[in-house]
Amino acid sequence: MEEEWITTTEAAEFLKVSRRHVTDLARQGRLKAKREGKNWLIHRSLSPEEEEPEEYPKGISEEAYKKLEEQAELLKEQIKQKDKQIENLQKHLDEASHRHDTVVMQMTKLLEYHQQPFWRKLFSRKALPGNVDEKNMDMNLENNKS
Repeated sequence: MEEEWITTTEAAEFLKVSRRHVTDLARQGRLKAKREGKNWLIHRSLSPEEEEPEEYPKGISEEAYKKLEEQAELLKEQIKQKDKQIENLQKHLDEASHRHDTVVMQMTKLLEYHQQPFWRKLFSRKALPGNVDEKNMDMNLENNKS
């Protein structure tokens, strides 16, 4: 099977770039190319030279690579644990927010009572507001959000 080679001019027209850019790509090894005299010939596929894949990244030994993989696994486990902690803290925060809303509602009712004129407090037979019913409070909160 004979491989087909094209000139840099033909490759530039096909890629819609300059001839100089095609030559630079060939020099960098980003295009499958060969040199004949002064001229570059580009393979018709216009694909880069195929390099043999390395088993491990450059400069890293097999032992170091395995240690890095172990550390990565440990970090993944730590991330899972932190995610669980975040979920638990979110639940506690939601519960605390609900209790906070209850306290705020009770304080609001007390303030409303104490802002009445003194004569209304004297002549009315209403007692101090009692504890807030949480069902009513939830309904009030939903109405306020709407």
